[in-house]
Amino acid sequence: MIAEILRPHGRRGEVVLRLCTDHLSTLTGANRVFLGQLSGDPVRVLGVRMHKGAPLLKLDGIDDMDKAETLRGVAVCLPLGDLLPLREGEYFLHDLVGLILLDHNGIRIGRVDRILETGGPPVLSGDREDGKPFMVPFASGTIKDVDLATGTILLVDLPGLIDD
Repeated sequence: MIAEILRPHGRRGEVVLRLCTDHLSTLTGANRVFLGQLSGDPVRVLGVRMHKGAPLLKLDGIDDMDKAETLRGVAVCLPLGDLLPLREGEYFLHDLVGLILLDHNGIRIGRVDRILETGGPPVLSGDREDGKPFMVPFASGTIKDVDLATGTILLVDLPGLIDD
């Protein structure tokens, strides 16, 4: 998911987006997107523009406010091949789900089951080995290393980060 449709904008079918990427250019360069999932027929992108700090999207076939309203809350997805390459130290949030969270000593805490977006840094969430839930901000002050090859996320040594 590259964005979520928040609401209609105006009477001509544009929609306001909440981006799930730091790279608006990924969306502005897209010719087609999938709505909801990477299945079904893609929808042609007619335009992307900024308005008062918010990205607006115009899609083929969405020509009025009523049609745009039906898209409220729908995910906007791109095929992986259409995504811009990431810089070192950047990750797609969906790549973090399923990774094993390790404390600063390399001891397994649990598996990341989901990513919560709170308006600040994304939060890694899941269940610890003892069944208790964990929630860890995915930020430079809490994450020491992410190794997609081994499927692990190593935490920094920060007392209280994972409460017992």
